[in-house]
Amino acid sequence: MKLLNFLKSRPVIIVIAIAVSITVIDVHSSSSNLPIGKSTITQSQLQIQLVHTLTGHKKVTFGVRAVAISPSGQTLISGGRDDTIKFWNLRTGKLLRSLDAHSDGVTSIAISPDGKRIVSGGITTPTMKVWDLRTFLMLDSESGHNQPVETVAISSDGRLIASGSDDRTIKLWDLHTLKQLNTIAAHSAYVSNVAISPDMQTLVSTGGGDDNTIKLIDLQTKKTRYTLQGHKTGVDAIAITPDSKKLVTGSFGQLVSRNRAISTLKLWNLQTGKLLHEFADNFSSVESLVISPDGKILICGNYDGTIKMWSLEQGKLLHTWRDGSSSVLGLALSPDGKTLASSNEDSTIHIWQIK
Repeated sequence: MKLLNFLKSRPVIIVIAIAVSITVIDVHSSSSNLPIGKSTITQSQLQIQLVHTLTGHKKVTFGVRAVAISPSGQTLISGGRDDTIKFWNLRTGKLLRSLDAHSDGVTSIAISPDGKRIVSGGITTPTMKVWDLRTFLMLDSESGHNQPVETVAISSDGRLIASGSDDRTIKLWDLHTLKQLNTIAAHSAYVSNVAISPDMQTLVSTGGGDDNTIKLIDLQTKKTRYTLQGHKTGVDAIAITPDSKKLVTGSFGQLVSRNRAISTLKLWNLQTGKLLHEFADNFSSVESLVISPDGKILICGNYDGTIKMWSLEQGKLLHTWRDGSSSVLGLALSPDGKTLASSNEDSTIHIWQIK
């Protein structure tokens, strides 16, 4: 199971959190002891400001792994290991509703393009649930997977669900009929991530544990087109550019010292499987990724509690700031790219304004 592999693969670090006032620093500053707060430095006409800190989730181990923002840009949805899915007003930070979703915790969330449904993955059976966001009622729960569902994704046309599980399989479902369509055995260990390219041509999946591979699967034939290798550990996060041409992958990497790792962040050609860029100067272990709507900016949430913003066109670091004292497990960007939500292992959620 992923949690056991997580504990085995990561160093045990005890952190004492101290509340401080924060300032975001630019790329030339040290990121090891950054405070949390407003950006006072502008680079390329960009400013980042903390506007809300949300503390509605109970503080439990592994915190809040999943965040998503509605297509309207008005609502933030979060899923935590406290068994709940919560709905927040993104502008005010007000908690709107809380659902008791999965016993033993929510692992992942995906929202449909029309904003009417969400899919959630969980630890115990039933491991995947579909919810109607107009009534906040569960439409269906399935038992197709016999182990925890680590990851879920919904296609850009709102018709297809992909789910990846500790049972080493990916399953495809019809979002409207909620019927299982296919089962794909792609990995030798648990499936850590799934994503569907916006053009509906490629299903991307990654392995965890001893399986460090990335699979590019043809959605029409359900066959693997390419198997990508290069990460030293299981891949923890993936993101596809809006034009479906590039894939970014992040991992814990190979530790070279207590707080430095190599081979953690890579950029690939999604059509050919070719490695385009190795972010060799990134020494932070990556836990979460998101790409801006225009495909130009990559944002990474890291194990050391920092967030890093990169230019995807130039492969250059634009900003580094500290999100908190614990790992940044989840990231979500609003459709206009101006609001960022980050969720932490300590169950805290931050809302950032990007100007």
